[in-house]
Amino acid sequence: MKKQFNHSSAFLDPHLRIGLFAFLAGIVAAMFGDAFAQQRQTRPTRTAGQKHNVKAAVQRPDQGFWAQTNGPQGGDGIALATNASGHVFVGTQGGGIFRSTDNGETWTGVNSGLTATNVRALAINAVSGHIFAGTFSGVFRSTDNGDSWTPVNNGLEFPSVISLAINSSGDIFAGTFEGGGVYRSTDNGDNWTLIDNGLTNTYVTALAINSSDNIFAATFGGGAFRSTNNGGSWTALNTGVPNATFLSLAINASGYIFAGGDPLGGPVGVLRSTDNGDSWEPVNNGLNTGNGINALIATPNGYLFAGSYGDGVFRSTDDGDNWAQVNNDLTAVFVLSFATNSAGDVFAGTYFGGGIFRSTDHGDTWVEKNNGLIATEVRAIGMESIPIPRVRGPNVNASNIIFAGTYGIGMFRSNDNGQSWEKINNGLLAQYETSLAIKDVGGDIFVGADFVGGAGGVFRSTDHGDSWVEINHDVIQTDVRALAINPSGHIFAGTYFGGGVFRSTDNGDSWTAVNNGLGCGNIWSLAISPGGEIFAGTAGCGTGVYRSTDNGDSWTVANTGLTSTDVAALAINASNGHIFAGTHSIMGEGGGMFRSTDNGGIWTEQNSGFTALDVNTVAINSPGHIFAGADGGVFRSKNDGENWSNSSSGLLPPGGNVWALAIDSQGFALAGTAGGGVFRTVQPTVRGPFPPRPRPTPRPRPTP
Repeated sequence: MKKQFNHSSAFLDPHLRIGLFAFLAGIVAAMFGDAFAQQRQTRPTRTAGQKHNVKAAVQRPDQGFWAQTNGPQGGDGIALATNASGHVFVGTQGGGIFRSTDNGETWTGVNSGLTATNVRALAINAVSGHIFAGTFSGVFRSTDNGDSWTPVNNGLEFPSVISLAINSSGDIFAGTFEGGGVYRSTDNGDNWTLIDNGLTNTYVTALAINSSDNIFAATFGGGAFRSTNNGGSWTALNTGVPNATFLSLAINASGYIFAGGDPLGGPVGVLRSTDNGDSWEPVNNGLNTGNGINALIATPNGYLFAGSYGDGVFRSTDDGDNWAQVNNDLTAVFVLSFATNSAGDVFAGTYFGGGIFRSTDHGDTWVEKNNGLIATEVRAIGMESIPIPRVRGPNVNASNIIFAGTYGIGMFRSNDNGQSWEKINNGLLAQYETSLAIKDVGGDIFVGADFVGGAGGVFRSTDHGDSWVEINHDVIQTDVRALAINPSGHIFAGTYFGGGVFRSTDNGDSWTAVNNGLGCGNIWSLAISPGGEIFAGTAGCGTGVYRSTDNGDSWTVANTGLTSTDVAALAINASNGHIFAGTHSIMGEGGGMFRSTDNGGIWTEQNSGFTALDVNTVAINSPGHIFAGADGGVFRSKNDGENWSNSSSGLLPPGGNVWALAIDSQGFALAGTAGGGVFRTVQPTVRGPFPPRPRPTPRPRPTP
């Protein structure tokens, strides 16, 4: 029986492969974490003089605490697959699986039963239509076109499944990345058997099966392997490419095998074998070989596509002899995965929130197709209240503009409480946002970003986000991880990689480094008291929190009792001045919440009921209830941190990571998540009456 191909590809997370390469080199600790360090979100402050007569909001038992807004749309397209009906499936990082039944025009989340939402691989049985998803928690199976999922991991001792393939008999092969190698299931996933005879490298990054049911396995640092007996034994295929790192595999109609290399481990670019893997030759004419080739696919009409980590898509029409870059309208160039349908349409999944692009003309042009794909990573949230007319409707509060900073696709704005989102990147060269601060007077918005592709630092908007201007002035030259504004309007930027704290007293027109006494330049968080005292949370130095009582001119350590010193979040309870520090664990030790009731003099651990180790953000509402966003959801304390309860119901994915929190002027909380966009509480976190909204200035009547 001739093999029936399901056109799909999987992806090895670049940060995971970088980390493993470092491990192999003996320096893994130095390579993990910085690029995705949790960011803190500056807590909005209420206007001086406002008085709130508030009570705790009551949540009905039939409601979730949170509801997902309609964006921002996008996400990481880690894995793609199409079935015989033309339905397209995408596995995302953090957002689970989405399905499109209209060739990518719209997407719907299909995650019922999918308890692991970092999806690394997808494969579809061409005969039964059953779908298999590989995750770091093993394999999930759907027998109803994705409507529901069941874990199928019996015998799968190494659950980090990052590659999948299915042969013509329906046998399923799973490649793992924890040293397990390859597993096989001959009963539709019910049971798995390790098949590693001769497989000397067990970090399997990609799998492919040809028309003769020969199986090919690509590995990290061990080259390629072939099995001609359904996985019973493996033979190394490393002539000329010993110890190679391959990230992707594809087989075309002629039986040629193509392997995508990784510059970290070599070889670079694309290698081709015309003799079933016995020998390899580089085929890189026209191909930029400076980045890893994460994805490869051969379409039914003879085209070959290569997805690069940073250079977009390359196409070959002559079996790889020559390549041409085809990025017209492809605005996201970190390409992770491909899929194709029977018509030859090509779908490209991209990283850093870019989502899905489709080409119906063999790659000549691409169109973004993210409608309904809400899997973005939102690291910063802020609100601006402006005096505009009230819009009638149960869910409309037109005076609150929500701003969301994503990690990879820039800034978004919503004027209708998240029902719709608008991308606002005019002039915003940096797309990897980490922090956000908004002035109470004037409404100027400041965004901090990581430096990627030469752009980062601080940007300012004076027109509600319509346009942005970089305001680094060649002073800020490293990643900005925190922003805060003091009562005098001075702006403070906390930077990472040794940059420390910068201050601007002229609305960002100039900056001065203010690091006297600051023994750690890795700033993760900032908070400013109503009296103007500044607190800086640091990471990686073992020193925790620093305090400045003179507008940043000098700093002193304030970490007595702070047993966890990687401080990702700081917030100050305006009602009593108590300071809360959200920390990260180190190798599973420490972490959680700490409180100081004496202006940072002494800290005490406040983790009763708090089950998360890594806290990313803290926000406090007007009655003083504390919300902590963590790796694991949101926790709330109504008694000044003495006790905590999990308030994550309604968040997608359940138990997912929350990067940013903020409270709007009506008491609703907003959460930025790692893979689910922005969520809003179903009810206000406080009860009114609320302060009156500003009335619009009446327009003069025209003279008759």
